[in-house]
Amino acid sequence: MLKPLVRLLIAQGVTHAEFSETAKEVYVETALRHFEKEGKINKSRVAILTGLTRKEVKNVVDRALTTSANDKTHSRPARVLTGWYSDPAYQGPYGIPLELPYETSGDGEPSFVALVKNYSGDMAPRQMLNQLLEAGSVVEVDGRYKTVSRIFMHTKLSSSALNRLGKVGYRFFSTAAKNTDADKDAGEKTLFDRMVFADDGCTDEVIELFAEYLRSRGQSFLEDLDVWFSSRKDLNKPGQPRKETGVYMLHYVEEQDDLGSLQILLQERGISKVN
Repeated sequence: MLKPLVRLLIAQGVTHAEFSETAKEVYVETALRHFEKEGKINKSRVAILTGLTRKEVKNVVDRALTTSANDKTHSRPARVLTGWYSDPAYQGPYGIPLELPYETSGDGEPSFVALVKNYSGDMAPRQMLNQLLEAGSVVEVDGRYKTVSRIFMHTKLSSSALNRLGKVGYRFFSTAAKNTDADKDAGEKTLFDRMVFADDGCTDEVIELFAEYLRSRGQSFLEDLDVWFSSRKDLNKPGQPRKETGVYMLHYVEEQDDLGSLQILLQERGISKVN
């Protein structure tokens, strides 16, 4: 479940710390919404449900009550750039950021390595430099490095694309979770959840043929469903609550390399320990 999501998050510059804090908030929200419905928040009860400490629960709740929805934890590259623009040790006349050598022989002399050490902890300076160069936030000038943008930007997905991803993910996983958790012995109904796949897999050529077939037949089926909804609009009684509903069709192709574990990956690369 997490592998494709984390791949996207890394590509978009979302760090583990940012994801972790968001996950804590979702754990607390879900515990309160579905498992702890009393008026007041029982931190001990929520801590037991989520595995967080009582202090972490309090911090999450306090942050939710006081933090703007637009506030965001700065990523490591962003922290480095902020230090470059705001720390007097890395500024020249009129507060202009210095052009920095990669490293220096003297202690206390401003350098890119020292900047990264001060503002990004244990991240490798060369890796940080490569990220900033690729993002266009830093350029090389005569063997020194000059910051040209205070903002570190990955190639961002559009807000509409991210919103769609969130909706698709919620709809798919909420349905799968509901069906998995349903008490079928008690007669609890599940939503339609079916799958068809090639028993022995397919070559790339056959996958492309199937993709073309699905684009045509799948689109036709979805258009039939759209007509079905349209022809039954009058059955929705005014004043009664409504819920969003529909069908999402997805053509998936599994990449075998993505299905293995970290242990298998390390074994394949002949790694037995990390120095």
